[in-house]
Amino acid sequence: MIASALFVAALAGIASAVPAPTTGTKRTDWTGELLGLLTKKKLTFGRDGTFKVVSFSDMHFGERWGNGSWAVWGPANDAMTQQVHATILDQEKPDYVVFNGDMMTGENVFADNATGYLDQCFAPTVQRKIPFSCTHGNHDNANNINHQKEIEYEQAHYSDLSYTRMDVGPQPWGVGNYWVPVFANEWDWAPAVIMWFFDSRSFTSGTGAGPGPVPDSANFYWIDENTVPAYIEGQSWLMKAIWGELPPSLVFVHIPFQKSDLLWQLGTPGDHDDEPDPASQGFINNTYTGLDQPAFDAILQLADGKDKVLAITSGHDHGESWCARSANSSGIPLCFDGHSGYGGYVTPNSMVRNGRVFNLKLSDLQAKDGPKVDTWNSYENKTINDKVTLGPDFMKSFL
Repeated sequence: MIASALFVAALAGIASAVPAPTTGTKRTDWTGELLGLLTKKKLTFGRDGTFKVVSFSDMHFGERWGNGSWAVWGPANDAMTQQVHATILDQEKPDYVVFNGDMMTGENVFADNATGYLDQCFAPTVQRKIPFSCTHGNHDNANNINHQKEIEYEQAHYSDLSYTRMDVGPQPWGVGNYWVPVFANEWDWAPAVIMWFFDSRSFTSGTGAGPGPVPDSANFYWIDENTVPAYIEGQSWLMKAIWGELPPSLVFVHIPFQKSDLLWQLGTPGDHDDEPDPASQGFINNTYTGLDQPAFDAILQLADGKDKVLAITSGHDHGESWCARSANSSGIPLCFDGHSGYGGYVTPNSMVRNGRVFNLKLSDLQAKDGPKVDTWNSYENKTINDKVTLGPDFMKSFL
């Protein structure tokens, strides 16, 4: 832990000199946030040189409202979602779990029971003692619950397993922006891979008693352009300064970037019955604002000119479970998780619920021609499908 402690202390010391963000945003002293990493178990690859991540999206716990009256199927759906998670976790035996947004249907919950649905969502993972972290979705932001409350609850009740932080972002809707390092060995100074997590914010109207308006302060659909790009650039600069180069990255964000609108027609393996346009970042009232571009440009810098961004993975569109890249995405693979819960709408090809698996191998990350990773969809019926290898040769003809 000494090398890790020295790194975090050095990084935090430099980060403390970075100017505070504009009024109305959150930056609770990056020094304190980063030093919080020291209280966590250092994540490392296994003896076989692998580190497996399972990403679940769109669980929609707590969904109770239907056709203007309370529905009886909510608790049954929640129980089936837990079984989906348990089955996939036992099949894949991951080293890490990502809950990639819309953990609950926030417009259906009350203030006094909202965080209890987080307990239900996390339970199969916690029972297996698997470390995890979260991004948050538009349905996790509603009148009775918001991202900040959810993260504070997670940190207070699951500090032994949760790696979720609030490094920077607007309160209370968009604070879940942070990174988590994974090391090849316990004694290593530099990590083998970084997992980045970004908050696409947005807000779903309504309360447990019925619909309500979207407040002007929450009428957005993209990663905050005022704080997050500067955060990415600052953190990556510090990483280069301390480690000499950027490690490969995996990026998780609930709402997909607008770039995904340009890739779905390429017909890659996976479900394509819920194409993202316009349910993607940067849109308001079906009009593209371009305000997701600053964050995408900052993430592009993490590629370091060497295909080091292995994937940007999203949920939000329940019937999408593919990966693709082209010149339109600047060569970054964009992936979808599919549908991991029995809450929320269902498309014909998402009726069998799934999670997306990333199987990281040290040998692949250190390949001479550039880093790569295997990914596939793992299903509640104990099957897998749509396996592809993301890396320099993936969809090379489209670059």
